[in-house]
Amino acid sequence: MTAGPCVDGSACAPAGPVLGIETSARVGSVALAEAGEVVAGRVLSEPARHSLGLIPAVREVLAERGVGVDEVVGVAVGAGPGSFTGVKIAAAVAKGLSCSLGVPLYATSSLRAAAVAAAPPVVTASDREIRYVIFDARGGRVYGACYDVGAGGAVEAVAPHAGTILDVLNRRPPRGAVFTGDGAVAHAGLIGAAGYEVRPPPAGVPGADGVLRCCDWVAVDAASWEPEYVREWRPG
Repeated sequence: MTAGPCVDGSACAPAGPVLGIETSARVGSVALAEAGEVVAGRVLSEPARHSLGLIPAVREVLAERGVGVDEVVGVAVGAGPGSFTGVKIAAAVAKGLSCSLGVPLYATSSLRAAAVAAAPPVVTASDREIRYVIFDARGGRVYGACYDVGAGGAVEAVAPHAGTILDVLNRRPPRGAVFTGDGAVAHAGLIGAAGYEVRPPPAGVPGADGVLRCCDWVAVDAASWEPEYVREWRPG
């Protein structure tokens, strides 16, 4: 079952159960959505065990809702950027499930998913907030993207990019933007000196629930799709 059109012509979430998977950060997660609403989830708190814990977590969220694996109508995955190994694990499991179940695969930027994580709810136009998500890419580098978050979701204001925190600040982030993510926390002094608020975790932590809430429901080709590394990955 693929996503049908919404009233405004954009793709809507499938009516049946959709699995969400996100392991781009130290804390991974699995979630289940029904008719676009997240109804169950599990957290994987040990990064070294993400590869071992994903399938058991999938089984648990399905069992919690009494959903058979053959009833799943789609798989949504955090596409990165983030930990190279973590992103690859989520991608491999999501692609495997999509192909074996014969259901669509949907991919959502992990930065976009983090923009809606553990933040004040946005339910009306007046609740809109500009959120700049910064992931620590190690070696003094970061991954970043900025989103206008409102009742309609997270709209990209600054495209995903890699660089240093000075590169981010020299881009002149939107006035009033709130910074989140482990990279923002690591560089809170510089960001604060530039006049911006840094919101601590769990804000800015990408999760499977965020992947499901931010998904655009446009399926990708599971056979050829690859995660978004933002920059060419090199060991170290």
